[in-house]
Amino acid sequence: MLKPASLRAAAAVLAAALLPLAADTPRARTAGALAALPATMLWAWERPEDLRWLPPEAGVAYVAVTVELAGDAVRLRRRAYPLLVRPDTAVVPMVHVDASWRTPPVLGIAQRDLIVEQLLAAARGSASHVVQLDFEVRQSQRAFLRDVVREARRRLPPEVALSATALASWCAGDYWLAGLAADEIVPMAFRMARDDAAIRRLLAERGAFTRPGCAGALGMASDEAPIKTHAVRRYFFAPRSWDQDTWRRLSSSTSP
Repeated sequence: MLKPASLRAAAAVLAAALLPLAADTPRARTAGALAALPATMLWAWERPEDLRWLPPEAGVAYVAVTVELAGDAVRLRRRAYPLLVRPDTAVVPMVHVDASWRTPPVLGIAQRDLIVEQLLAAARGSASHVVQLDFEVRQSQRAFLRDVVREARRRLPPEVALSATALASWCAGDYWLAGLAADEIVPMAFRMARDDAAIRRLLAERGAFTRPGCAGALGMASDEAPIKTHAVRRYFFAPRSWDQDTWRRLSSSTSP
């Protein structure tokens, strides 16, 4: 019997083999890496996490480094807390970007390139061949985020997929992500403030966001009302360290 890691590798090979030759684009070449990821991923934030109990059909996306932007300055914070997983767990490193509200960053080429360099460094250590960018921006900073994603996709190896989180509103009434160069967009359907009721109604009716690029994945939180979805991949956030009871509750309540 094949082990989960072998099954993921086989799925990646099969997905790549089925791609039409005419579709030899960066996104087509990264389809295999995304296809090999589990359908369920847990976000592991900057805190101690022991996830060795996680079943093989689930993976982990973890904060590997935080990039803090303020004015023209940049500060890097590497992950300081342990993350324990089984050897066969699919793991995706995340680069989290925090733009200061008190001292808005200049968002120049130097800051863009530093974020991209962190994504490239994360990719070099990513056995899953997937990296994720988590960067919530103001409306005035959207062009910068688009530029970061475009440059990262241009410089990443063609076999490495780039996943990017997004506010849920960016995939609904405030949609602006058309043409974003990410291989996967993960709309975060939690902590939605005044948009919560409207977006939950939309998801209840449709099962997923339907805007281009937004339908493949969905992010949810362990401490909010569950959302049933037919998105290909579900990501879960928890405000505190994960435990098996929380995992079991979420798995049963959000199954399609």
